[in-house]
Amino acid sequence: MATFGTQNENFRPVTDVIPLVRRDFPLTDPTLADPRNPLSYLDGEWMTLDSTGKLVRSANIAAVGNSAGAILSWPVWAENGRTDIQAMADRKPPIIWLNQWECETLIYDASAVVGSGLAITTRFQKVKVASIQTNGVYGPRVLSGLVGWGGASDTDQFVGYVTRLPAENSGWLRIKGGVFY
Repeated sequence: MATFGTQNENFRPVTDVIPLVRRDFPLTDPTLADPRNPLSYLDGEWMTLDSTGKLVRSANIAAVGNSAGAILSWPVWAENGRTDIQAMADRKPPIIWLNQWECETLIYDASAVVGSGLAITTRFQKVKVASIQTNGVYGPRVLSGLVGWGGASDTDQFVGYVTRLPAENSGWLRIKGGVFY
């Protein structure tokens, strides 16, 4: 399990950010932008759009192991508690929307096996989104993060490929994502 923090960096682009297309969408639950909320989102969590075009977590974090299934998901690219997001009435955190990119994240569980998925063990392995438990500076927490994808028998949407494993990258999981849908 990775260790994350609400005031630490949990997600960082590796590639040049100029060609990235980010979009700001309002949150279905604006209280998720409040860093005092124990359920607030963290940078690097995976979000999707609900039927009203607002952001919700991709995986239901009520229980560890819930899979995002076949829905499209994008990573949040905004630190928890940013005042510019809290100042907006709609609370619109940015997500990385289009183009290919490579990033490093702490919001993953390399050993989790969700559904027909596999543990994250090799480079170029695909990853998907599920609810995971991680240990942070404030204790354990369930988040919408990355786990291994299970191949042709896995009906869940994959969101990227592993390009560097945590053991060779100081605990950070590096993935290439973007144009796989």
